[in-house]
Amino acid sequence: MWRLFNWLFGWDYILWQNGCNSGIARVHMSPDGNVWYWRYKITGTVDFLPANDHRKIIWLTCKPEKYIK
Repeated sequence: MWRLFNWLFGWDYILWQNGCNSGIARVHMSPDGNVWYWRYKITGTVDFLPANDHRKIIWLTCKPEKYIK
């Protein structure tokens, strides 16, 4: 589904992993320039990029330089 949304809307996606969970999330940019993604949208958990050492981030649809300078 993320490939379709990337193709249709140009949205970028990452694969995030931590110690016990993983998922695919859309990358968002706030008006003040922070880059973030929903880790658990139901509970409202948001993580900011660049990721801390305990998380693994794989960029699926673009290079990290597009958002993180």
